[in-house]
Amino acid sequence: MKNAQMTLWQVVSLGIGSIVGAGIFALLGQVLQETGNWTYLSFIISGCIAMLAGYAYIKLAAAFPSAGGITDYFRHAFKHPWIGTTLSLIYVFTTLISAGTMAKSFGIYIVGFLPHSGLTSVNVLAASLLILLGLFNMMKTHDVGWTEAFLVTFKIGILALLILAGFYHFKGYNPSFTIQTDTGTFFRSIGLTFFAFAGFGVITNASAYVKNPAKTIKTAMFLTLLIVMLLYIGLAFVIMNYIPAEAFRQDINIAVTVVAKQLLGEIGRFLIYAAAVMAFITGISASYFSVFRITRALSEHQALPDFYHKKLIGHGTYGNALTVLALTLFTVLFGFDDIVNLSSVAYLISYMGVFTAAWVLRKRTYAHFLPLACGFLAMTILLLGFIWSVYL
Repeated sequence: MKNAQMTLWQVVSLGIGSIVGAGIFALLGQVLQETGNWTYLSFIISGCIAMLAGYAYIKLAAAFPSAGGITDYFRHAFKHPWIGTTLSLIYVFTTLISAGTMAKSFGIYIVGFLPHSGLTSVNVLAASLLILLGLFNMMKTHDVGWTEAFLVTFKIGILALLILAGFYHFKGYNPSFTIQTDTGTFFRSIGLTFFAFAGFGVITNASAYVKNPAKTIKTAMFLTLLIVMLLYIGLAFVIMNYIPAEAFRQDINIAVTVVAKQLLGEIGRFLIYAAAVMAFITGISASYFSVFRITRALSEHQALPDFYHKKLIGHGTYGNALTVLALTLFTVLFGFDDIVNLSSVAYLISYMGVFTAAWVLRKRTYAHFLPLACGFLAMTILLLGFIWSVYL
């Protein structure tokens, strides 16, 4: 099988790389600040909703294995092409601006780690990373897969070390700060923590590059989400139990590094900064992996101009180059919080489209009614609650 190039761990690495980025290194502090001990429940709820969405993805990927992923599901599901195209473009947009949040977070971390280096512009650092990774991801799928596997293994290993250090020094649960949250704030926290899981759909884009897509994608999807959920809960526990309240408030965006320095010393701080950089690199790389293939598929079906699949360099196209340029400009021009909130709403809409597609195609995907219905209902409640808490 010519396209069967990716192993299970490469696919899992691709998924983890897409998920674990800005969500854990930049958003975790915000969620903890707003919800305190409720953060654990927030991650569990959002993780369960993500698994329901993952179920829909799995069924669709098994029935329609292709590099186009979500765009092919929408094309098969909806009779009117403009519906599927609109939903696909929403998904592309949200995936890209998610990469933008990671790029800005990368800039924040580099400036914080090297305060006297002269690297003071978050936007310049973010733009440079987006352009470099855009060029890199125009290379061969096989090379990207092994690079993702190496970087994700390094990143997860460091975060796991921090969590183990927290348990090693554990002498009783005694959070250094507690928060009294309200319903609206809790809904927003679930929306943010769900955004921290967003990106798992990229796993289905690998279905055309693995042997036995039905089994491999299913295993990779649930394994990825489980690893990420446990990782998030573990890191929330460590921060809650070991960081002083004042230090947390002063360094909310880099709370993980503050805890690492306390538990592992200066070397721990350095390793967490390194893990953060790896997270942003792998997250952006995985986002590009998804978007490049989706836009190419849309172009091949005349939903986007032909230059989106006209070869430029390696496996890259002129459309890929335009995508990188547009994302870079968007990231520089918009603020971090605005990007996160908009991306969360758009992701929820996209995933509701995935549930709808799985329902419409259930006779071909053999998807069961209950997980689809529960997932769609939960996603709807979460979307309305998030909009209410943020914009109303």
